[in-house]
Amino acid sequence: MKGFLAVAYKDLQIEFRNRYTLTTTILFTLISTTIVNFSIPSNLIQTQVYSGMLWIVIFFASMTGMMRAFVSEEEKGTTLLLKMLSTPYAVFFGKFLFNLLISILVNLTSILMFMLFFDKISIKYFHLFALTMLVAGIGIAGCSTIIGAIVSRANVKGALFPILSLPILIPLLMVGIEATQFSIVGKDLKLILQDNIVIFAYSGLLITLSSLLFEFVWKE
Repeated sequence: MKGFLAVAYKDLQIEFRNRYTLTTTILFTLISTTIVNFSIPSNLIQTQVYSGMLWIVIFFASMTGMMRAFVSEEEKGTTLLLKMLSTPYAVFFGKFLFNLLISILVNLTSILMFMLFFDKISIKYFHLFALTMLVAGIGIAGCSTIIGAIVSRANVKGALFPILSLPILIPLLMVGIEATQFSIVGKDLKLILQDNIVIFAYSGLLITLSSLLFEFVWKE
């Protein structure tokens, strides 16, 4: 327990010092939502387009920030030290917790910007909308952690990270878009809850498999 918290705390301390990931993800989100706002007038945007564009911004903002969890260790040459001082599971769940916090930040920033720019769209079931964002964020953080470890030593890590992440996250994104759309228009609660159960189950599967595979990736 203390091991993974120590890893997460270390990453947070470093992040608060240099603010690289925070600045990058927030700026990406602000710029993306501003471009969307200029492209599609708020009085013309439909619910399907709204939910789709929201998830596009969230996905690419997450890809921009979450890759840094392992890349920063390689750049600073601290990977070997981390291997010596921490167990693979402590490293994985510590990095996962850090990525989850980044995911929550990305989601909150994206939602606030979309609500500001597209105020004509009202969310009927905001509590279920927020639940969808949280549960999907857990899955994105889990996937980003294992993929980040895989690509951290690659030469073209910036391109590889989203390319490898997208196929894994497509099922989660598809159901997430649908659940978001249903929450906005106020569809049957059962349909929204079913979608959230699917997202939760898929996220749990991603984290479980990623944690099992991580030990082999980390020792390479």
